[in-house]
Amino acid sequence: MLPLRARHLLSIAAVLAALTVRAWPLSAQPKADAKLAEKLAAVRDAHKVPAVFGAIIEGENVVTLAAVGVRKADQKEPVTADDLIHLGSDTKAMTATVIALLVEKKKLKWTSTIGQVLPGLKGKIHADYLDVTVAQLLAHEGGVVPNVDWWSGPRNQPTRAQRMALLPVILKDAPVDKPGTKYVYSNASFVVAGAMAEEAAGAPWEELMTTTLFKPLGMAHAGFGAPGKKGGLDQPWGHKFVADKLDPSQGDNAPVLGPAGTVHASLTDWAKFAALHLQGSQGKGKLLKPESFTQLHTPTKGFGYSGGWIVGQDGNLAHDGSNTLWYARIRIRPKQNVAVLAATNLGGDEGRKAVAEAEKVLSQYYRDQFENK
Repeated sequence: MLPLRARHLLSIAAVLAALTVRAWPLSAQPKADAKLAEKLAAVRDAHKVPAVFGAIIEGENVVTLAAVGVRKADQKEPVTADDLIHLGSDTKAMTATVIALLVEKKKLKWTSTIGQVLPGLKGKIHADYLDVTVAQLLAHEGGVVPNVDWWSGPRNQPTRAQRMALLPVILKDAPVDKPGTKYVYSNASFVVAGAMAEEAAGAPWEELMTTTLFKPLGMAHAGFGAPGKKGGLDQPWGHKFVADKLDPSQGDNAPVLGPAGTVHASLTDWAKFAALHLQGSQGKGKLLKPESFTQLHTPTKGFGYSGGWIVGQDGNLAHDGSNTLWYARIRIRPKQNVAVLAATNLGGDEGRKAVAEAEKVLSQYYRDQFENK
């Protein structure tokens, strides 16, 4: 008989294999668009950001993309359309998608509670959290505090163990609001949901993301943390303004925050995820069943957030993400069969403004160049 640890590892491998499906890469991945680059360059110049990235998806295809600027403010190395972008809180919809896969495989239920999935927390957390469901956590309706000191965990342990060690800290005090009664945006809520996914699947969140989402979608360059080699210029650096000057940095959120915001990806990788949810919102989804997309895209009545998405009354899906050094935005418009991705390697308000303008430029470019043609 195999040793207990070996049998445990085989069991984890079996779970991950069961969750994995065949990859479905986008059928069209165009080269960088010079005309679009000119328009994004104007955004870059206006907001004095290091670089701007943008892509437009129609149906399952990237119809155009471009990147302009430099990887690091004090260097001349240009960005490319293949460079990696830090997605910040746009990670949340990816975490929710992985949890939907676990629900379909009956490893979790949308009604699964913290107390049911993590019974070892009983007596260590406030009792009012024991009945909070995974669906409530993914909708920011669990009454969970927004943040804690993410670097306070035991750093000499694996990230999954660090995440588990922080749960009694996150859930120590009574819920900010009675669960199910109020929307309060919370990074900690998604960290708890991620820990529930880890327990249900018997594998770290990072492994679940890679095996059950990135690989099936063909997201070959997606990963975690700050892009690129430490100290190198192989990928863009993040930036912030210090005394009105751009300060480059390869810093990032603590790894334990992963389920709420540590993914990086190329534009085409990110586009594959956008296309998944664009198609899913139209009832054509792959990877997940239609009812799973409906769950992810449908807020509780009276609320406007579900499954890592801000959901508009028109059915549009949106989210912004930032680790304070980058700013990224995804907008999915099912009725128009289009999605727009925009990002810059600068955090803060100026990064947000640049991305907002880039989104407008991309949307207008789509109308001018592609819509109804």
